[in-house]
Amino acid sequence: MSKSKKYAVIGFGIFLGFMAVCTVIAKGIYRSRLPKVTTQAPYSGSFSHEIKVDGVVKQEQEYGIFVESGLRVSTVVVRNGAYFEEGEPLFQVCIDDLQEIIDEKELEINQLRSIRKESVQTENDRKQKQQTAAARAREDYDNAAKEADARIEACTQALEAAKQELSLYEEYLEDFQADGNVSGEDVEGGDSTQQYNLQEKRLKLQQNVKSCNQELENAKRQKDTILQAASRAIEDAASEGSISSSAYESTDLEIAHKEKKLLKLKELKEAEGWVYSESAGRVIECRIAVGKRTQDEAGILYALDDGEKVIQAVFKGGIGLELNEELSLKANQEGGTRINTSVAVAYLEKLENGDTLAEMSGEGLDINIGQTVEVSCRWQTENYAACIPSLCIHDEEGADYVYVAEEREGILGTEWKVRKVFVTILDQTDMMTAVESAEISGDTKIVVTSTDDLMNGNVVRLVGDRAGS
Repeated sequence: MSKSKKYAVIGFGIFLGFMAVCTVIAKGIYRSRLPKVTTQAPYSGSFSHEIKVDGVVKQEQEYGIFVESGLRVSTVVVRNGAYFEEGEPLFQVCIDDLQEIIDEKELEINQLRSIRKESVQTENDRKQKQQTAAARAREDYDNAAKEADARIEACTQALEAAKQELSLYEEYLEDFQADGNVSGEDVEGGDSTQQYNLQEKRLKLQQNVKSCNQELENAKRQKDTILQAASRAIEDAASEGSISSSAYESTDLEIAHKEKKLLKLKELKEAEGWVYSESAGRVIECRIAVGKRTQDEAGILYALDDGEKVIQAVFKGGIGLELNEELSLKANQEGGTRINTSVAVAYLEKLENGDTLAEMSGEGLDINIGQTVEVSCRWQTENYAACIPSLCIHDEEGADYVYVAEEREGILGTEWKVRKVFVTILDQTDMMTAVESAEISGDTKIVVTSTDDLMNGNVVRLVGDRAGS
């Protein structure tokens, strides 16, 4: 090889070496500027959840103290949680205001009594008029019956007279024919003038009998019509509208009800407006306030001293609590000591908003009615196929997603790129989250941490990778 070629080969080698050094330096600079990420593969597992809520100690049975609504309260001597003995004063109403209400009640009762008295007088007057109208209607009925009977009697007599007259005339014709004054042929077809006169009179007498008989029938029909109308007049007079006894009974009941309320108000006035306890207990809720008026509800809710205690707690959502399940209970006691025990669920109720009301017995525990305690429950979820750290989850306009790292070929060779994958969250704690996605498998590299903010398609530098546990 000539000397010039030898120098050329050496120079080319030096160039290649220089280029290799430059490439290594360029890759190092490029990689040093890439975001550094750590990844983790998803793993299968279940979560242990613990929910803590505030419970309230209550009495299993509560009682109420009631007074007439609308009374102005002047003094309240008890508050929520206060204990009281039997016969102790609880609150007082304004005496002047009470007297005004008593006067109004008495006025209302007197007005009702006056209205009832007027109604009774009106009803008595109406009954008197009704009786008079009924008596007149019966008198009209009797008079109409007498007149109708008299007409029938007259028509009957006229009919009998007409029949008698016709009978006598027919006897006369028979006697006249027998004496020979008129032959049979004359009567039936003899002398036309004599025959016509005899037959004409006979026909008139027969027609008179028919007319009298028709008058008698008409009189009988008229009697039925007249008596029917008179009978209806009697019924109408007897059935004229009246105030029913139920109307009086309703007014009497209203008066009795108002008198009963008035008696309670007067008894309250005699007690100078003070309302006293009927038994010893502890105030659960005081619903009255000075200057306000009483409502149509219990003014004070209280519990008996020896009543059974229960603990009520509301858990958000439909958690899987069951009867007799043990829950943890923590409560502070007087003197600074603290209760840390467990209680069993004795009652469960699904509320309208989807929450769950749990009730536990507080018997045997040194806790007070109205006290707030801490109730907690723990349960294990089902086994999920893909669990990842919660810090892997990102949010984009309400949609949840993660970044996964994948190997891709680039200008400088094989490199890692991140891709955005949307997921559905199945369950979650502060540390871990169970997700579901068709693009995530057991060997998917989920980005856990990054030194820079990432975007879909960013090239990254993988500095840590661990399998799910």
